[in-house]
Formats: sequence, structure tokens, C-alpha cells
Amino acid sequence: MNPRKFGRVVCQFVGTSLGDVMDMSAGGMRVTTPSANAPKIDDVVKVKLVGISSVVFVRCRVAWIKDSSEKKNWTAKLRSLVAGTRNEIGLQFVDLTDEARKVISEIGAAAGKNETIRPDIEQFRKNAA
Repeated sequence: MNPRKFGRVVCQFVGTSLGDVMDMSAGGMRVTTPSANAPKIDDVVKVKLVGISSVVFVRCRVAWIKDSSEKKNWTAKLRSLVAGTRNEIGLQFVDLTDEARKVISEIGAAAGKNETIRPDIEQFRKNAA
């Protein structure tokens, strides 16, 4: 078993083009994604990451995949019934740009302070109109 190189922070309302970010570190992130859209282990994918100040594209290697249908606890089963079958995917960052590092740092700092990370509601409403 390999020890983790970086500490993780739990994320709320952080989205990617693959799905929602559950937690993140300086080295990668854990994302939930619909089973039908899941990439394969060792695939390198370009993921759109929605940060606090901007949106960036990051290259990630798929390190591992866990099928949520294998979980036995009742909360996982309930979540699966509501949201459909989903996988958890471990993504390792590859060749990060300075802008991507900035966005990841902002997300980590906000999550570490237990702030809620979400788009500005007023701006969202203006854009939707």
C-alpha cells in the first residue's frame, strides 16, 4: 500500500466535466460519475474543473475506479437509487498549468476553511435569463 503524498480536503459543490468532486488534494481528486461515462484505468483524460475564480482544463490519469453498486451500506444504496448507478474515480493530476494550480489551491483553501464553494447565485440567475 502506498502512503498518500498529499492531504485531502472534502469538497462541496465543485464540479467537473466528469462529475462532482468528493475530495481533492494537490495530487488529484476523487470524482463521482455515471457508470456509463466512466473512463478506464490508466486513461489520460482532459477534465473541465469549475473553480472559484475561473474554469480550467486539467489533464488527469485515471488511477482507480470503484463501482458504487459494490457498496453494501444503506446510504450508498439509497444514493444509487436516487442518482442512478455511479462510480467513484480517482484522478491523478498530470502536467498542471500555473492557472490550474491556482484554481486547485483556491478550492483547497476554501474547503479547508469549511467555506461553501458554489457559483454566485445572482450571476447564475443573470446568465440564465
